[in-house]
This record gives sequence, structure tokens and C-alpha cells, in this order.
Amino acid sequence: MLIFIQHGTRRLHLVGVTPHPTGAWAVQQARNLVMDLRDRIAGLRFVIHDRDPLFTLAFREVFEAEGLRIITTLPRTPRMNAICERVIGTLRRELLDRILILNEHHLASYSTNI
Repeated sequence: MLIFIQHGTRRLHLVGVTPHPTGAWAVQQARNLVMDLRDRIAGLRFVIHDRDPLFTLAFREVFEAEGLRIITTLPRTPRMNAICERVIGTLRRELLDRILILNEHHLASYSTNI
């Protein structure tokens, strides 16, 4: 599951669900997000992400082309992206620990109703 969070509004954008994410998949999800946000992306300034190899150079270039600054968190510093860490924890406790997920489609359809 790949989620983007707008820190100012705490709005979640669930952009994709897959059992085996790859760098190419993440790049496509980033492109989809940019297309979905259209004119609203001009109000954003940063993309903050961890050091997962999923976030390739091509992933970064999608956002840099829109004028966003990319910030990569330091190793072992969850407080650098505390809002995201808290949302992930909430999703795990409130969603994944209390619901039996049947398949990828079920997870995607349930997640859009949050």
C-alpha cells in the first residue's frame, strides 16, 4: 500500500495496493498522483520519504518536474516524518488488526471508504 499524506490538511491519498511493489510501480503511482492532483500540486512544496529502495531516481524526478523538493529522512529517525508514522500506526491498529482482508481488491475498496 502506498499512501501520500498532505501534512497541512492531513489528507490521505491512497495511490496503490500491490503485494509486490517495485520501483517502476512506485513511479507509476507517483505519476497517477500528480495527474489526480492537477492544479492543487502547485500548493505543495515537499515530498518526504524514507530510504526504501522503492523510491528510485525516477520516482524523485516525477515530483522534481513539478517543482517539489525531495527530502529523504535519515536512517532510524521516525520523528522526521512523525505524521506519516502516526498514520501508518493508526492504519495498522484500526484497519489491519480488526479486519480480515480477503484479497487486494477488498483492501483497495475498503481503504477508499476510510
